[in-house]
Amino acid sequence: MKQNFLIFIFLLIFQLTFAQSADELNQQSKALVQQGKYNEAFPILKKSAELGNAEAQYNLGYFLQNGVAGVKNEKEAVEWYKKSSENGFNDGHYAMMMAYGNGQGIEQNSEKAFEYAMKCAVNNDTTCMWNVVNCYLTGNGVKADITKFKEWIIKLAKLPNPENLTLSGNITSARLELANFYRNGKYIEKDNYQSYLWYLIYNEYKIDFSIIQQDETIKEIKELEKNLSKAQIENAPKDAEKIIGRKLNNLGQLYKNTL
Repeated sequence: MKQNFLIFIFLLIFQLTFAQSADELNQQSKALVQQGKYNEAFPILKKSAELGNAEAQYNLGYFLQNGVAGVKNEKEAVEWYKKSSENGFNDGHYAMMMAYGNGQGIEQNSEKAFEYAMKCAVNNDTTCMWNVVNCYLTGNGVKADITKFKEWIIKLAKLPNPENLTLSGNITSARLELANFYRNGKYIEKDNYQSYLWYLIYNEYKIDFSIIQQDETIKEIKELEKNLSKAQIENAPKDAEKIIGRKLNNLGQLYKNTL
């Protein structure tokens, strides 16, 4: 019994050391990449990936896909992306979605692309969430489902806006789309009040859009208000805050564009 316990402890220590070494190698490779020393980083990165570091596996896939260190192999890149994804790394999910979606290094497969899109969408990756929204709308890679389409676009629209302009733009776009869908009765039952609420939420980060788009949307908001009661307009900010679960901070700029 004592001998079995000692073997267990030895194996545990070995596993911890193994994982730590992979992590250390990954950090070394990243430091070299930041210095632009890609050729020096490559063998260290590969060793880390072979030892099981999920981030290193993704980065190695990226190196191979793009020939960063002078070695290009798209098929092998996909194999490393897959390992990274299997280890739960979100960028690995994303890379597999793109590989299957575009047929890069692997045969194009819209169903597989959707599977990987869902894997990273559940981690609130806004690009993957947009892809899931569009797939449920168009039936690309999955059976079209308006209920799930609505569920995912609302889930995306409720996310807080990150600093990254592209990712933030995905969220703000979802909000504006919802405002338009409710206003026009497209895909969703027409509801002027719900449309107005989503316009107020969109307004929080309308800076993600051009001045021309902002000005056009301001006109739409003013026109929509003509179909609402005074009480609805007064209650709308609180109701919009209930939807996203946080305070609206840009209401004073509702009729102004934001540079």
